[in-house]
Amino acid sequence: TFPYSEGFESGIGSWSQDGSDDFDWSRNNGGTPSGNTGPNSASNGNWYLYTEASSNFNNTGNLFSPCFDLSGISNPEFSFSYHMYGSNMGTLNIDISTNGGSSYNNIWSQTGQVQTSSSSSWNQVSIDLSPYTGQTIKLRINGVTGPSYRSDMAIDDISIYEQYYNDLSVTAIEKPINGAATSSSQEIKVKIVES
Repeated sequence: TFPYSEGFESGIGSWSQDGSDDFDWSRNNGGTPSGNTGPNSASNGNWYLYTEASSNFNNTGNLFSPCFDLSGISNPEFSFSYHMYGSNMGTLNIDISTNGGSSYNNIWSQTGQVQTSSSSSWNQVSIDLSPYTGQTIKLRINGVTGPSYRSDMAIDDISIYEQYYNDLSVTAIEKPINGAATSSSQEIKVKIVES
């Protein structure tokens, strides 16, 4: 059912950890244990997921979504917030599967430090999923830590929803004739078309 959202406030919801990768994503509120890396609070609410990079260098952690049937949605969009503060930050990938997770294709990637402090605002990303309308998809959030402990990347505020585009425009003011109302109670008539 859409809109779908997950903010990790009471666990990881219907998402699942990968049992065959190097580490699991950790759920946290407040700052991460290491200094000079990670956020100091969630993007929304109190909880978020992050990659604990201490003694976990150059390793991969995958988080899998449930399957989403996009057959009943015309303009699906996936959005999430991320925080990547740390001088040895690794790479965050968003991958998509249309075959139940047998294989994935990358649809978004960010490498290196983005935020400049733990208190910096989170970034929000929106990804158009309309090429997958009518299909059942599965998403993979893939975090690859960097070469030191300063690589605590975080995710929060995940959603999939119908994107409604603002494609209406006023093409004419039909009443009043001169285009300006003379009083606050005067009737105004406009012509609106869909672009």
